Amino acid sequence: MNVRAKKFIGANIRQVLLVLLAFFTMVLVSYLYVSRIVAQQMRAIGEETMNTMQATVTGSLVGSELMFANVMQSVETMLIENQSNEDILYYLVATNTYFSENHTAISGFLSVYAYIRDEFLDGSLWVPPEDYYAPSRPWHIGAVKNENSVYISEPYLDADTGGICITFSQQVFDAQGQPVGIVAIDIDITMVTDFIDSQRIANEGYGVLVDDQMSFSTHRDKNLIGVNINEAGGGYPMLAQMISDEKEISAVRFLNADEVDSVAFFRTVFNGWHIGIIVPRSSYYGQVYIMGAVLSIIGIALILILSYILVRTRVEKILSDEESMSKSGFLARMSHEIRTPMNAIIGITEIAKNTNEIDKMQNCLTKIENAASHLLGVINDVLDMSKIEAGKFDLSETDFMFNDMLEQVVSVVIVNIEKKNQNFTVDIDRNIPPAVITDRQRLAQVITNLISNANKFTPEGGNIKLTARKEKETEDGYLLRIEVCDNGIGITKEQQSHLFQPFEQADGSISRKYGGTGLGLAISKKIINLMHGDIWVESEIDKGTRFIFTAVVGVGNERKISEPESREENNEDIFKGKRIILAEDVEINREIVLALLEPTLLEIDCAENGAEALRMFREAPERYDMILMDLQMPEMGGHEATQQIRASGLPKAGEIPIVAMTANVFREDVEQCMKSGMNAHVGKPLDINEVLEMLRKYLKI
Repeated sequence: MNVRAKKFIGANIRQVLLVLLAFFTMVLVSYLYVSRIVAQQMRAIGEETMNTMQATVTGSLVGSELMFANVMQSVETMLIENQSNEDILYYLVATNTYFSENHTAISGFLSVYAYIRDEFLDGSLWVPPEDYYAPSRPWHIGAVKNENSVYISEPYLDADTGGICITFSQQVFDAQGQPVGIVAIDIDITMVTDFIDSQRIANEGYGVLVDDQMSFSTHRDKNLIGVNINEAGGGYPMLAQMISDEKEISAVRFLNADEVDSVAFFRTVFNGWHIGIIVPRSSYYGQVYIMGAVLSIIGIALILILSYILVRTRVEKILSDEESMSKSGFLARMSHEIRTPMNAIIGITEIAKNTNEIDKMQNCLTKIENAASHLLGVINDVLDMSKIEAGKFDLSETDFMFNDMLEQVVSVVIVNIEKKNQNFTVDIDRNIPPAVITDRQRLAQVITNLISNANKFTPEGGNIKLTARKEKETEDGYLLRIEVCDNGIGITKEQQSHLFQPFEQADGSISRKYGGTGLGLAISKKIINLMHGDIWVESEIDKGTRFIFTAVVGVGNERKISEPESREENNEDIFKGKRIILAEDVEINREIVLALLEPTLLEIDCAENGAEALRMFREAPERYDMILMDLQMPEMGGHEATQQIRASGLPKAGEIPIVAMTANVFREDVEQCMKSGMNAHVGKPLDINEVLEMLRKYLKI
């Protein structure tokens, strides 16, 4: 290898590394930007949950305290009026009866009682044992210690109900201002603790309650109930210090007592108690991780595609500087063609997230769909060119009605033609037989590409004409001649020499003004060559362009062609009573299938890998009518799962329809599906009509 070649290869390796670095940086920046938005949304959800939780708990406890204050003041008024203990007991019994029978008045009320003038008075008429001495009880001691303030006991288990209770107690005074006793009520706060324990953020985590002594009253780990938060282990002492310092605890990262990396939210509520929600960090940031994985997959896919094209073309360009320049231009166009719809998707998604207007959101979704369709078209062009260069591009011949194919093409291109007010005419030779044999999709692809180019390079009000002629008969059928003629900007002789070369356009200004990847004509030429024809161009600057191609097609059998009638299908309830297994490891793909098929009432059991699908079928083979099987899944892929189902010997194992539903859409992928025992193949992205047709066929609807 000479010095020049070595330098050339070295320079191209550096360019490849720069492309990899650039895309890696783009993915990383996108991930950081979107993850920040998701994290802010998660924090807002946490704050909203804590606000609701704080209001509910505070309202419940404050209501209990207000009720107690009324009872205490009523008893103190009776003492000032020098009423007897008998009168006070009568009032306590009436109060106890009222609140016991009216649960909506005070939630969790248990009993009201007092110790007045050395006599225990219980509103529930409970008679204490002989050794019961009220002044030694915590509620009495706490009230005396607090003097004129309400004493709230630590939560405890009620011996009668088994629920978590607290006691409110306070001293009462006579007309001379002398303390003559204590009034108390017991409140069952099980409803409050159950409410706290059930709290989640984005359906994850658990709630906790810490009393004013900093001990856990509610916690998922029952061993921590009654334990001071400073002694709970992990990062709880840090949270305790933040609570003591009255610092905000919102999405604070810490280690749980079981050393799980977690996120905490805390609020202070009634009388110095604290409520909180603990969420495992992996769950809390689950959406961020999923988003990062999706962006990484997209980024890696784009990196691999572009790097593959770059490396392959750069090696070949050692022999041709001209080819090197053309492929550099292609990569620039590809970057533009991919980044433009990607930018639209990300930007419009952000707009949709920030609006509550249904019409505006629907408009955003329509624009996202259009951008995604454009991006899919670019990727399909790249994949087609990759298959061409790998020698795996071939045709799939079928019988079809020629005029129906042309009508399909016209329905696709007519929208853009009408936008530019162009005159479009079609001239079809009557000598062309109604039915022909060739690859319908690829023939339509070539004609669509030529008409789209004519539309792009013809000014508003211009003329475009599609002509189809039967040229001559051949041994294999007959030769078609198809022309697409326009009166657009035209193409110079120099530009024409580059038209059908991969990765090239007529000149650099074309991509800047009109866009495009420069792959369409190269792919069309390969298709026409496979149809044993040729394609060429005739053009003059400012006088228009005529693209002409020939193709050998067979004579079809019109009677054998069963064209589906054009009709509106009502898909509601059509699969009611049918049940299938959906084996798909990607959650968003499962959600898409479930949502698309929901109106059909098809019952769908989901499996996250082939092993799970195999287990579900083995446990109930008669339960299922069909299996939709992804190919590449963890633990067990679709091919192996299908083979094991077929070989299991279970009822229906040999005849249950198994349909591949995968992004692996090359011909060899489809053939491999058939070899492993599958019945059919549906490609991703999913075409709902294709899926419904497949289901109708195999569910015999």
